[in-house]
Amino acid sequence: MSSIPFEEFSSVVTESGVESALDFLEQHFRREQDYFKLFEVLKMRCRNQLGLPLIYSNKPDNLDDAQQRQLEDSLLEACREIGILFFKSGKFQEGWMYLQPVGDKELNEKLIRKIEADEESIDALIDMAVSQGAAPVYGYRLLLKNYGTCNGITTFDTQANRFDAEIQKKMAEELLEHIYLELVENVRYSIENAEAESAEENSENILASSSRENCSLAEWLQMYPDLTAGGAHHIDTTHLASVMRIARPVDNRESLRKVSELAEYGSRLHEDFKYPGNAPFEDTYHDHQLFYNALLGKDVDKAVGHFLAKTAATEADQLGPVVEETYVEFLARLGKTTEAVEFLTERLLGKYESLGIAPPPFELADSPESLEKLRDFYRSSDDLLGYAVCCLKAE
Repeated sequence: MSSIPFEEFSSVVTESGVESALDFLEQHFRREQDYFKLFEVLKMRCRNQLGLPLIYSNKPDNLDDAQQRQLEDSLLEACREIGILFFKSGKFQEGWMYLQPVGDKELNEKLIRKIEADEESIDALIDMAVSQGAAPVYGYRLLLKNYGTCNGITTFDTQANRFDAEIQKKMAEELLEHIYLELVENVRYSIENAEAESAEENSENILASSSRENCSLAEWLQMYPDLTAGGAHHIDTTHLASVMRIARPVDNRESLRKVSELAEYGSRLHEDFKYPGNAPFEDTYHDHQLFYNALLGKDVDKAVGHFLAKTAATEADQLGPVVEETYVEFLARLGKTTEAVEFLTERLLGKYESLGIAPPPFELADSPESLEKLRDFYRSSDDLLGYAVCCLKAE
């Protein structure tokens, strides 16, 4: 730096005072794009506006609550501004350092999506978006695209539980979409290769290439029922089994359709590739197919009877009533809240500590009938608070 800024600054301080001096520093560091030092200037401005010493010290500031809030709000606004400036200059890791305390998830995602995900930035970008929680769903999509299914499953199992249920569901949808498209593409490629090599190929039965690209997995299975004969499979079967479990929270119809088709494909695999799951989904593909189909409105009574039978055959183990709570949650998703509350009060409430799988009782009781059942339970259990909440909710 030349001596000119020093002389100019000295002149401003002498002739115009502190506020003008801060203006001078702010303009200078903006021109130089020295955002670390610009932040320090903005901090000094925040303190000066409250009549505080420009530099922090160990001596308390002695602010009242309103002044303290004003100082904190001003500092957060400074963090926001510096963070955005760093992002715009391509230094997203530095920008994220300043944006973290702001807690603006929408802004974080907007800025992160503008970053070019190339070989130099991709690892740091995924780490910031997923591991540091800046934009977990978008970051997870980048991870699947760049590092594949295996890394995606491992990341989901180790990190997704840090986020709320809605984020976990969206991450599950990303994984489901990734595996579904991978399997459909592999199936199409396998069939087209087999037909091209067949000397007895019948061209009249072969779909046009453009039509094949739009075929769903269900359509392929319908056209080629022996697709998995002889132990054939078109995707890592451990990945397929994992998505059955991970996709359970999805609730939009398109995702449910796709995971149901994956379950159908899995049910056709050779027994060597049908890995058992945990209760109540021990028969991984059969149990999940009933589960997902019911959520699509297919064979609902059959599925309800199937999972009810599992609760009768399974005692709650040392980890808690997994099967029972899963059944309650299943009923709730099917809109059978009265039946869910009835089962909950007969089999779970007051007997086991909740695992958090089933919805909370007061959330579950969303109809007059279900609320009455819950109220009667609390009365018979001498639980005045529970009874009172039911009565008040009914008002």
